[in-house]
Amino acid sequence: MKILTRYLFSSFLKPLLFSILGFLSLLVLADLFGSLEDFITNKTPTAIVISYYTAFLPAALIIVAPPATLFAALYCLMQFQRHSELIAMQSCSVPLSRIFLPFLIVGIGLTAALLAVQLGPGGNSQAKRDQIMEQIKGNRSVATSFRGMIFREEAHHRTWYFQEINLAAKEAYNLEVIVQNALGVDQKKYFARRGRWQDDHWVLTEVNRIDYDATGNFRSSTWFPELSRPSWNTPPHRMVALQTKPRDLDARELWKLIEKPGHLSTKTLAPYKIQFYNLFAEPCSAFVLLLLGLSEGARLNRRHPTAGVFHAIFILIAFFLIYRFFLILGQGSRLPAPLAVSIPLAGFLFFGLSRLAPLFGIEPRRLLTG
Repeated sequence: MKILTRYLFSSFLKPLLFSILGFLSLLVLADLFGSLEDFITNKTPTAIVISYYTAFLPAALIIVAPPATLFAALYCLMQFQRHSELIAMQSCSVPLSRIFLPFLIVGIGLTAALLAVQLGPGGNSQAKRDQIMEQIKGNRSVATSFRGMIFREEAHHRTWYFQEINLAAKEAYNLEVIVQNALGVDQKKYFARRGRWQDDHWVLTEVNRIDYDATGNFRSSTWFPELSRPSWNTPPHRMVALQTKPRDLDARELWKLIEKPGHLSTKTLAPYKIQFYNLFAEPCSAFVLLLLGLSEGARLNRRHPTAGVFHAIFILIAFFLIYRFFLILGQGSRLPAPLAVSIPLAGFLFFGLSRLAPLFGIEPRRLLTG
């Protein structure tokens, strides 16, 4: 590796690592101040506090890495401009593409690393952190047991009420199932002491079934020691998944939900689809922001570097606002999830390339008119 290439790598990697560590420290400190009372009140051991923040680190890294690439690229190019190094390199016939190449290599490597973290331990690290906090507070069964849950099957007009559902045992306790017609009139009610998931359907034990006529008036009541319902084929993990925040599910769980949606409506699935595609989009935003940092950093003037920095910060704020706006559109099922996630990324990628093109002697307007 040539001396210039090593110098460019080190000049970018140092501020990048410093930015990531600095942002991570601020994020952890902010969370520590919010959680300190819970740690002290529950006399939490140091090992559990460390595991709490270890679980949080992957999600925190995904949050801070994209803006860190922008500020690191700006700082590096600002230093080049300040010491006239960029001009000196170009005067020695070093093309701008070679100067930017180490930045792009680091950006691609960082994006790949973030994808590995996001699709691995970081996909639901905030959920793991929340589970540890619940255990610190004394809620030991929060990971596998859910209480007071309601689940609605719109396609079958069924509403489930669970006093408790246990995913590990695939059982529910003290449940009530209401079956209605298309007009919303009760047709049957099932009160069961226990329900278990067996052979891909629900089996109820100690069941009292109440039947109603077409107008919703009481008709009869029947007791069963055990009642098998083959048509009730929504598994417990899917019921719980739809009661869980999308960010609390990892990529594998989200894909299972999306791949076989069953009779779930498009509106119900929309937030989970957005979260699934967002797992891929968030790491890619690091590369997009790097391009924006290069395009703005190469234009910085030695006399007025602050103006370029504030311009880049404005771009960063605009990026996250627009990106969040499109996510909301996707969550409300107003846009297909892939489009809602990719449109802002593609738009800012095009903007960054159009800002970089003139530096290489390419005029985007002429290309478009041509």
